[in-house]
Amino acid sequence: MAKTKQEWLYQLRRCSSVNTLEKIIHKNRDSLLNSERESFNSA
Repeated sequence: MAKTKQEWLYQLRRCSSVNTLEKIIHKNRDSLLNSERESFNSA
């Protein structure tokens, strides 16, 4: 099931460093479907 914008926000808030956040962004940029990517990018 696809995550909502709010679920992505909760997950991304737990990142303690910029490097971790960048890794998540790069991984998800290529692996998410268009509908999922929209929620991720809006978070």
